[in-house]
Amino acid sequence: MVWIYLLEKEFKQFFRDPGLPKMLISFPLMMVLVFPFAVSMEVRNINLVVVDNSCSVTSERLIDKCVKSGYFRLVEKSSTPERAQYLMDINKADAILTISSDLEKQLAFGESLPVGIKVNTINGSKGSIAAGYLSNCISSFVAAENSGERLSAGNHIEVSTKFYYNKYMDYKVFMVPALIVIAITMITGFFPALNIVNEKEKGTIEQINVTPIRRSTFILCKLIPYWAVAFFILSSCLFIAWIVFGYTCAGSIFTLFVFTGLHIMVTAGLGLLISNYSDNAQQAMFMTWFFMMVFMLISGIFTPIASMPAWAQAITYLNPLRYYADAMRFVYLKGSTFFEVWYDALGLFLIGVAMMSWAILSYRKQE
Repeated sequence: MVWIYLLEKEFKQFFRDPGLPKMLISFPLMMVLVFPFAVSMEVRNINLVVVDNSCSVTSERLIDKCVKSGYFRLVEKSSTPERAQYLMDINKADAILTISSDLEKQLAFGESLPVGIKVNTINGSKGSIAAGYLSNCISSFVAAENSGERLSAGNHIEVSTKFYYNKYMDYKVFMVPALIVIAITMITGFFPALNIVNEKEKGTIEQINVTPIRRSTFILCKLIPYWAVAFFILSSCLFIAWIVFGYTCAGSIFTLFVFTGLHIMVTAGLGLLISNYSDNAQQAMFMTWFFMMVFMLISGIFTPIASMPAWAQAITYLNPLRYYADAMRFVYLKGSTFFEVWYDALGLFLIGVAMMSWAILSYRKQE
């Protein structure tokens, strides 16, 4: 029965802190309401300069097609390539579209379109995205101009693209489950790391050390409140995403809670482990921040794991966020069942058991 009083102490200690309950409420709001717009990879207001050597009705339609896409802002129609290059050199142009003088002729004969694209790649992501947007605008323009022509000549193959699980390619839909993962990881990683350290600094840990409480009971009672915290964050984020954006979980919410419970074994266990080896809050903060940053950067949340080098892909198998983010997106966006992502559950369980066992064994009752 001692563990009940110890658990009561942990909850009272959490709510007595003036900052933690406020952060528990404000952090999910910030992550779901603000960050989906801030971390979006959708680039708009790209400064476009056009070198129109054709000066024809067709070239005007092409320019209008690009501008009306909503991604480009026409800065200037330049008469010379030198002028366009100068605007790019002074960072007033992100992309240059060069249209040759024989645009209408080559378009009529079905030849390759005489259009050049030059992008500013000081910001590599923005430059590559801008080039992709321009290429798509030009391709759709050519398809519209040639529709109805030459369809009877030979076999015609029509290719249509359909996007599953994110029909309109809305980047916020893709980022909401990832941001939920980050919110739960940050809160349940930092708070436990500061827990035992704060008791060391205040001297209250000495009162625990003289009691007959077992190390496993002490660590588990430290862990349980953060299960409640994580479930509250998950519920809040899912509710906010539904109310504000209209996004709903395609799969079972219960499955999300199961994976969240497994993930807490890892993050809270890591936080308690760090606090066992830290002498003050500053050490605990720095160590936790280091591990959290590494976990997030190689988790596949921001960049696909498949695009990483082979050695980096191998390291991700030791990263618990890889499994949690993968399961969260599969269940939330695709509607996968627990048995379809069982390998993620196994990875989280094995790492969680290792973290919890290490945290229990490394806790020293005698200081």
